[in-house]
Amino acid sequence: MRLALFDLDDTLLDGDCSDRWNLWMIEQGWVSDAETFMARAEQMHRAYHAGKLKLEEYLAMTLAPLQGRRVVDVQKEVERFVATHLQPRIFTHGLACVDAHRQAGDTLLLISASSRHLVAPIAAMLGIPHVLAVELIVDDSGNDACYTGQSKGVLSYRGGKVLRFQQWLAEQQVTPSHTTFYSDSRNDLPLLQYVDCPVAVNPDPVLAEVASVEGWRRLDWRGKKNSGGR
Repeated sequence: MRLALFDLDDTLLDGDCSDRWNLWMIEQGWVSDAETFMARAEQMHRAYHAGKLKLEEYLAMTLAPLQGRRVVDVQKEVERFVATHLQPRIFTHGLACVDAHRQAGDTLLLISASSRHLVAPIAAMLGIPHVLAVELIVDDSGNDACYTGQSKGVLSYRGGKVLRFQQWLAEQQVTPSHTTFYSDSRNDLPLLQYVDCPVAVNPDPVLAEVASVEGWRRLDWRGKKNSGGR
């Protein structure tokens, strides 16, 4: 089995789905103190790009608006959000790359540090059957399943992506013959260094430097230019 792994935010998607979802929640009136919320979110966004974000803190804040909301209601909002705000922002070259791996018979996996309630619908839109993302706790003790505003399990972030991928392989009971991973971020270096074929897509400065030194393939889908590497 050949595997093609894709990061989502700033790799296949022009932007960050969680950041845009935060704005959507504010527009829907789900956030009580929008100014403070956005100020903290921006601070954490900068920490992420500096490789210093504590994802647990980010999730505690950004999942809080989901607490007590019915899963079915959130899903409806996410469907509208994905169709109107995210689908138009998928890189054309990203779609072509996914399709090329599909046509080659590779197994496709979307692996993201964003939450499953956002990532899974995007994966479905892209025709990617397998998803690893931050898992959310759901309270199904009542008549309707509701989000608790909390996450669970190993977070698919930094080294956690490697752990989640290894767990997935064990669950699927497969040993891949070849693995390729596409990502934009320094935070994904653990998984990029783990796979057979790392590909830097729209790389941040740190990843761009590593990719140059290591001779990794580089794709610049924003500039529609492909260059270098093996």
